[in-house]
Amino acid sequence: MEQVDLEPDFLVQQAARWLIETPKSQRPLPAVIELRARFPLDAQGACQAIRLGNLIRSGGADAAA
Repeated sequence: MEQVDLEPDFLVQQAARWLIETPKSQRPLPAVIELRARFPLDAQGACQAIRLGNLIRSGGADAAA
């Protein structure tokens, strides 16, 4: 059985932090496109960063760990 890494990749964490800290007015592109342009992420990594950013914003359990 394949083991799943539950801790987000450091790059995904950086992208999520950038997404949270950057006002929407400074992000003219859709989030996935913007994250892929700024960070060496594939579409799945960009989506993980968006998910992590949303968890952190909402105060989700263990989101910032």
